[in-house]
Amino acid sequence: MKCINRLGIAIAVVLSALLIGCGGGSGNNSSSSTANQGALSTDQKTFEQFALAPNASYSIEWSLPLSGTPANGINYLIESHASIAESPSTGGTQQLNGSSPTSLANSLSVPATFAVARYLINGAIVVGSGSLNNASYQGAGIKVDSLAVDGVTVVDSQLRSNLSVVPLSGAVTAAPADLAQWFNSLYYNPSLLSASSVWGTGAAYLQYTATEVADTYTVADYTGSTTSNTPNPVASGTTIAALMAAGGVSSSVDGATYTSTNGSVSSINGVTTYVASTVRPNLTTPTYRTYYELNGNVYTGGLVKAGTVLGGNSYPVAAPGTSIGYTVNYSQQYQIRLNAAAVASVRAAVTF
Repeated sequence: MKCINRLGIAIAVVLSALLIGCGGGSGNNSSSSTANQGALSTDQKTFEQFALAPNASYSIEWSLPLSGTPANGINYLIESHASIAESPSTGGTQQLNGSSPTSLANSLSVPATFAVARYLINGAIVVGSGSLNNASYQGAGIKVDSLAVDGVTVVDSQLRSNLSVVPLSGAVTAAPADLAQWFNSLYYNPSLLSASSVWGTGAAYLQYTATEVADTYTVADYTGSTTSNTPNPVASGTTIAALMAAGGVSSSVDGATYTSTNGSVSSINGVTTYVASTVRPNLTTPTYRTYYELNGNVYTGGLVKAGTVLGGNSYPVAAPGTSIGYTVNYSQQYQIRLNAAAVASVRAAVTF
């Protein structure tokens, strides 16, 4: 699967060729004290253990083949890092902004461009930054707001909870199942990791639940790939009502035709919007297909409802006898971050 953004909302990709994923990491695994440490919840203390300066959070993203050798210009394995300067309990909302990405693989360069996430905010299409985030505390949890490219507009918010730290030791290839499944193709393809590599001292990962705070409407290209706030529309010079009357809108990605019988149309935040009645197939995050009327065009996108647990990465499961030798599991309901020692271990273990 491919990540729409670093919070885990996903769209489909051709899985017979590769799996694309997004993950993350953190700095050193030592605790950092704060002036108000005793007031923090267990989850918040764990979050600061991984993200409070001088520690830094390392985010890993990848596009790797399920078999064979990765090809430069097609595949990648990259990391970027960030940290908060103060505890949100004493310093208020903190910036958690990502650095420029660098490659973890000697043979692969950083992609020149990345897919962007776009959102419907107050009747306009807004492009997400993909790297600008704010962290604050809400109750016992950690609220992370993703920002638009303007660095101000909040386009998406998640609440992190159920944080736990899992130490790593022994062979990198013998990672716990949750971690191996999170990294999907990196572990499924046996040629990508050295069997002799071991986890470095202090290596660990953070596992947590991420929950969508509010209804979030995304916008995407119907065909092709663009990166601006004007994605390729479903149709121009028409309306959702006209498209429904003509038989609906076909989605090759979903393998469905959306009509008035499997969805409904209403005005949401001033925009005429179609929302499907059932979730899209083959996604780890329950997402509803949407269509919007804007500026004489009809655009497509998705809705993740408030309270939805954000899914992780889909992963292949060996299935001898099937046409491609595996099936894809979409049930992952957690997020994972690594610390600096674990990121360094992955860098040392990759064979490409």
